[in-house]
Amino acid sequence: MPDDIPKIRQRGKKNQPKDTAWKQQKLPALRPHYNIASAIPVTLVTGVATLAMGIALYFGHMGSLEQEVIYTNCTLQNGTQVTRIMRSETGNQTFQCLYSVILEDDFTGDVKFYYGLNKFYQNNRLYFNSRNDQQLRGKVTEIDGCDPLQYVDYKNGTKIPIAPCGYVANSMFNDTFQLFYMNDTTGRGVRVPWTTRGVLGATEMKRKFRNPVRAANQTLCDVFQGTIQPPSWRYPICQLGANSTDADVGVGFENIDFMVWMKVAALPNFRKVYRILNRQVDMFSNGLPKGTYQLVIDYNYPVYMYDGDKSFIIASENWVGPRNLFLPVIYLVVGTFLLLVTILFILIWLKQRLSRVHPT
Repeated sequence: MPDDIPKIRQRGKKNQPKDTAWKQQKLPALRPHYNIASAIPVTLVTGVATLAMGIALYFGHMGSLEQEVIYTNCTLQNGTQVTRIMRSETGNQTFQCLYSVILEDDFTGDVKFYYGLNKFYQNNRLYFNSRNDQQLRGKVTEIDGCDPLQYVDYKNGTKIPIAPCGYVANSMFNDTFQLFYMNDTTGRGVRVPWTTRGVLGATEMKRKFRNPVRAANQTLCDVFQGTIQPPSWRYPICQLGANSTDADVGVGFENIDFMVWMKVAALPNFRKVYRILNRQVDMFSNGLPKGTYQLVIDYNYPVYMYDGDKSFIIASENWVGPRNLFLPVIYLVVGTFLLLVTILFILIWLKQRLSRVHPT
């Protein structure tokens, strides 16, 4: 044999696994055989459970009361209705709209107040990515990712960073609301007390939104010096919430309305929590009593450019949350479908049994 031919290595049984059930994959295994008889209990139990859940959710949601006021077309104090106010028409002017709201039932328990927008696509990728989370935590000069609303470029070459930067902050919702109860014994309207406690979680607020650190002798506007407000804002960020009568509203990056808006919605038709009823006031300790209310709206936010609608919602919620029949209907449809499938399987099973007993 020539020397240049390599020898084949003989491994023998050195590396062969032992002949055991575990190493030779001979362990017993369950190999179920599915047929009509085994499928009937599965579809029956699943269908009954799903249908029961749908019924429970349906009555739960029907127990949640809700009153919606669509105010896209503003009704002024003199009764005049202004159709789809444009920003170019208003400038810095604020229209005040008045609406009469009649609650036919007592809204007992916790009551939340929402504002809603339709046809507003906060889920657009270019839109919701236009922000800088480091800036919202207090680093005001961090503007990466906010293009084209990163800074204002002046003709002399000066670039002033925008705070808060990006499309999301620039389009912040800024309508404000007041609600008055008109059925009190004094004959005067009583302002419904609101609170911001519970609108957002405390952990989320502290982790994602913080004002810049300031010295003892500095104001909030001092630490925001060298920045400028977004193009659509009327006032700088340091004044946001400064004039509010509610101390819990917060100012600057820690303003509750700003934080709620920066949580972008997943669908184009959405609602966001505005305030929660303060039930520590005696007259409203059990919720909102039925009767007549007057809703006062400071109309600032334009929706004409995308043909959208605005609404104000009063919602009394129970264990299922606000009224939304989408999920109960889905459960009811799926549960009914599974029960119909179960009936079909039973008929097929009976036919098979009868054919065995009386073969043709």
